[in-house]
Amino acid sequence: MTSAELTEIVGQRKSDPSVVGRLACNLRSSALVEQWHHDERQLAVAWEDCGDYWRCVITSSDKPDKRIAQIDVHEHGTVRVDALEACRVTVSPEEGLLCLTRYRSK
Repeated sequence: MTSAELTEIVGQRKSDPSVVGRLACNLRSSALVEQWHHDERQLAVAWEDCGDYWRCVITSSDKPDKRIAQIDVHEHGTVRVDALEACRVTVSPEEGLLCLTRYRSK
């Protein structure tokens, strides 16, 4: 996806009061990451080829050892998500997209 397409996806939930921030990137690539966060936090995305699956680790830019989520995307379509904060992860292999939406803690 292009930067404009990712920016559009990220902006879709800006007015939702329960959403703290959003991040979108292409599957298997951290070269192009679009994001916004009401709390001005910045996240980092790192993809790793683990053989029969790809691992995406999302961390806080200011604390690289603090994981937000770890997403394993297997070639046959299985996805495993370990979320360490209140968030929702969407993986769309057809569109080549990963989107993480952060929510306010209750």
